[in-house]
Amino acid sequence: MLAPSTSACLRRAASSSVRANATRSLSTAATDLGFESATVDGIKVAATDFAGPITTLSFVIKAGSRYATVPGVAHALQRFAYKNTPKRSGLRLTREAELLGGSLTSALTRDSIVLTARFLKEDLPYFFEALSDVVAQPTLARHELAEIVAPLLKLDAKLADSDAAFVVSEGINSAAYRKGLGLPLYAQATDAISIDSVRAYKDAAYTKANLAIVASGADISTLSSLVSTFLEKVPAGTASAAPASTFYGGELRIASTAGNVLTFGYAADPSPTFNVLASILGGASSIKWSYGASLLSATAGKAYAKVTEYNGSSLLTVSTTGSPAEIKAAGVTAVEALKTVAAGLSPEVLKKGIAGAKFEALQALEGAAGLVGVGQSLLTSGTVPAASKIASEIESVTTESVKSLAEKILSEKVAAAAVGKVSELPYVDELGLKA
Repeated sequence: MLAPSTSACLRRAASSSVRANATRSLSTAATDLGFESATVDGIKVAATDFAGPITTLSFVIKAGSRYATVPGVAHALQRFAYKNTPKRSGLRLTREAELLGGSLTSALTRDSIVLTARFLKEDLPYFFEALSDVVAQPTLARHELAEIVAPLLKLDAKLADSDAAFVVSEGINSAAYRKGLGLPLYAQATDAISIDSVRAYKDAAYTKANLAIVASGADISTLSSLVSTFLEKVPAGTASAAPASTFYGGELRIASTAGNVLTFGYAADPSPTFNVLASILGGASSIKWSYGASLLSATAGKAYAKVTEYNGSSLLTVSTTGSPAEIKAAGVTAVEALKTVAAGLSPEVLKKGIAGAKFEALQALEGAAGLVGVGQSLLTSGTVPAASKIASEIESVTTESVKSLAEKILSEKVAAAAVGKVSELPYVDELGLKA
């Protein structure tokens, strides 16, 4: 058992490694979101400090499923997080993190692998070093893949298959993009993932060019000194490239006992018009005990619109849930709502849609999820998102641009996915759309 004084020893050991770089000079830029950013030894860094006692630290790595060189390899690499390194075993890392009262998580998106730690502010050096070890020198042992990681991949896939919303999300991405963003997020039972393929993917993905480090509750100078201390040996590498985000469309029907969902969507280059149209369609109420006053509020919670932002593409989807009859009715209502928008908007409706879109876009940059957004922006544009710019771009959306997008969805091919009792669920052409 660890002695009570061990936590103090851990803090001292990690902090002593950083002192030599504490006076490193930096060229930083501040944003209206409160982040200062810098590039240190080829790694993009951003931090925002405040008086609270907790720090959240995220390593955002351009290594999501869209970049996978072998099907499922990104999922496997994500699940190797916090396993053995030359400095610590996975068990030791777990025990030390618990001793300091912190938490460690990893997540996989289509764009990124994200490693996140939350802890008391004074423990920043320790947790930064721990996350650095995961990126710089994971052991990636053959037995770990067979005994630990492979069972976790199967468990993730099993849990995902029991979630109709996840299954339909996978289906709509596959129909919309096919390759790249259309690749499955999780490893499939048919995927042949070897330890050699995981190691090769790690070598290509875990590089300075693919890494952004973002923290809330830390100052940029300290964070940059930690980068110089613990990530010096990470190879420079080249930024990962993925196939162009081409929208194809088409319809998938997936039999499942997890529930009934029908989703249709349309994708194109990123544009705030997508966010405004999704806000106008609505469906997800922001007021308790009320379905709101959006165009989809008439479905009483059976349909809602949302936008998923990727690097290089915006995907607008409308999802309907319930019994097959309820889904058909909600789908018809959604198509009628699009026709209403295509016929023209009043200034009041456009104003409300813009206000809702601004709130959603700026709220997405708060909290731990916001750190991921900041990290992805650093990797794609080299800058931290600016709230004023985001708001200005959304405010510039016009009635004509929203009307034009609704017309495209009604007249062009859409992507669609039906999950559940597919023998009873409607096809999108029965709702008045093309697939």
